Amino acid sequence: MKGSLTRKLIVFYLLIAGILFLVVNTVLAGVAERTILKEREKIMYTQIGMITDGYIQRYYDNGVTISTLMENLEPVAELMDVRILITASKGKVVGDTAPISDNVIQLDEVAPGFLEETFHRDFYNQAVTDERVLAVVVPLISQYMVKGYVCMMMPMTSVNREVSEAVYEMNWYYLATMVILLLVFIGIYLFFVIPLKRTIVAAKAYSMGNFETKPNLRSGGEFRALADVIGYMGDTMYRFNEYQREIISNVSHDFRSPLTSIKGYVEAIKDGTIPPEQQERYLDVVLFEVERLTKLTSNLLTLNTMDRQGLILQPSEFDVNEMIKNLARTFEGQCKKKRLVIQLVFSAKEIFVTADRDKIAQVLYNLVDNAIKFSHADAVIRITVEEKGRKALVAVKDTGFGIPKDELTKIWDRFYKSDSSRGKDKKGTGLGLSIVKEIMTAHKENINVISTEGVGTEFVFTLPLVLTEEI
Repeated sequence: MKGSLTRKLIVFYLLIAGILFLVVNTVLAGVAERTILKEREKIMYTQIGMITDGYIQRYYDNGVTISTLMENLEPVAELMDVRILITASKGKVVGDTAPISDNVIQLDEVAPGFLEETFHRDFYNQAVTDERVLAVVVPLISQYMVKGYVCMMMPMTSVNREVSEAVYEMNWYYLATMVILLLVFIGIYLFFVIPLKRTIVAAKAYSMGNFETKPNLRSGGEFRALADVIGYMGDTMYRFNEYQREIISNVSHDFRSPLTSIKGYVEAIKDGTIPPEQQERYLDVVLFEVERLTKLTSNLLTLNTMDRQGLILQPSEFDVNEMIKNLARTFEGQCKKKRLVIQLVFSAKEIFVTADRDKIAQVLYNLVDNAIKFSHADAVIRITVEEKGRKALVAVKDTGFGIPKDELTKIWDRFYKSDSSRGKDKKGTGLGLSIVKEIMTAHKENINVISTEGVGTEFVFTLPLVLTEEI
């Protein structure tokens, strides 16, 4: 879904903002209110203790009059924004710091039930106060007897105002947190989402066959590494597609040419254009083209198996000299036609190696077949095997046309034929050396070519020896 990651980040941010807002204005506000109430309760108890010890006790000891006591308590009450009541033991009010006003209830007596509780939170009773208050009640004890009570009442509006100020301050912290979080999300978007989206766009383009789109990430790190990998993958896919098109083009060309010849000659024989006495000659041409198609098909199937399943080797120990002798016999007919001689040179009577027997036979067959095709008449093809350390060096050398220097690295490519060989190699498929390279690579052995144009070519490859004591 387009932009889904961006929308998820926005939704996630808004969700966090909403949750934090609720936490600040409900949970934390409740915590702040309870904390402030406890602080106010503690302060009020402390002040009542100081008032009791400093002023009221002297009143009960007949040290001061009630009017003098209240004159001393009124500044304290005003400073703390509280109302202080002094009552007798039965609840009769003997002193009140509240000013005489129509807006203030003047109390003559406080209900005993009010005096029995030492702390009243969010208290409201018209008999005591005209607004909700936070109240603390402390008994006045003199000579082990309760002489009366001192009551300190703080309006809840004052407490609520302090709670609101605390919540207001917390909301500023909340706002600062959300700004920081927004910057974090912007950073995530710039440094993570945008590179990821560019990488996804490039990957989608590659999947649709558009290999020109690149992630183009300037920043380093894992996303740059991922973009480079995807870019490399795109280049590889592009090269593979080009290679695939080239293969299809080559296969089409190599199949079309012999099929056209076969069709033309068969039609000419059928409609009588070619007289009976010449038909055998043209049927030989048809047979030649059929063999060419058979070889091409066989090579294509071999390479397809290698690409699809990988080259599965079945190593065994065998005498490579014996294999080469048998191979030379299979080429006697072709050599006789071109008056060629295959010369075998072995450094020992028997040289045992460890490899896949059938695959190495195919390598030798392709190399000797190439040597025969590109050799002049009356030439010598030399096959040598010598032991060197733990390796057997097998060489197939001809004195034919040779390979141009600038084409030596291309001969292993599938369907590659040098321009100089196209006129001479009528039956070649351009796949023989590719198969040779695949087989030697699978054996983890080396194969090299030395060639001089107009002089000849030599292919040399290695095989692991079976040491004499191991046989």
